[in-house]
Amino acid sequence: MYYPIRAVSRLTGLSIDTLRAWERRYQAIVPERTDRGRQYTQDNIQRLTLLREVVDRGHTISQVAGLPDNELRNMLATAQPAPRKPAPNTSIQTLVEFFAEFEHTRANDELGRLAALLSPRDLVFTVVLPLMHEVGERWHRGELGIAQEHLVSSAVRNLFGSLVRLYPPRPGAPKLVIATLPGELHEFGILAAAMISAISGLNPLFLGPNLPAGEMIHAARKTSATVILIGCCGAPAPPAELADLVSSLPEGVELWVGGLTTSEPIPGPVYLADMESFERACLSRSVATP
Repeated sequence: MYYPIRAVSRLTGLSIDTLRAWERRYQAIVPERTDRGRQYTQDNIQRLTLLREVVDRGHTISQVAGLPDNELRNMLATAQPAPRKPAPNTSIQTLVEFFAEFEHTRANDELGRLAALLSPRDLVFTVVLPLMHEVGERWHRGELGIAQEHLVSSAVRNLFGSLVRLYPPRPGAPKLVIATLPGELHEFGILAAAMISAISGLNPLFLGPNLPAGEMIHAARKTSATVILIGCCGAPAPPAELADLVSSLPEGVELWVGGLTTSEPIPGPVYLADMESFERACLSRSVATP
């Protein structure tokens, strides 16, 4: 699949002038030349996104334009998080009100507009995560019902599905099984994790919420996954099934747990405090795989 430069600009968050300068002056990428002009591949888009993230962390494009993708990921894995761009001309509260009133068309239109304006990472961290947090808070206060929560979840799932297709895994990319354990019905966190893992260079297999531990292990074995990620949605204590999952892990498979707030975690898993920690873990795993 090929993309024109205007689409690449929207997907990477780089202006057209910047894209042309990085290509001509620094040879950061070499797009295809056709009778329709420059045409960019998905690999080009992924590399440009990596370069933009590295530059956002203080490096100059002249320093990093010639580096291979794996080295760029290594730099991101060890760097401080980049400053995030605010969501332009919108309000999380406005989006929540759209969903609260079941105005799904207006909500989806606004999410689509933001997806065109922001890079995938900025979309996750400045729009989707704050939206999920606000919806969760209102649900706990009884201001939103299950139907509205499902509506938000459906919209975000569709949005991530379209974005993840832009980041197909490279050959040999580490596989990551993503789910929640039985009784955990909230999928907001693992939806965000699926997108972050994809743009970080991993190969996510999103299995959704409320999945028995045995099914996760079966999926990991069948796909040769190296990581199982489960979301706990701020649980104050380890789920009862977590110990069973730890004891049944196949050899060579790590268990990552996000959202658990207990001070006495079960030994064995990698506990991730927030999405930035998860992003760094993904980048480190991606870098470690040739």
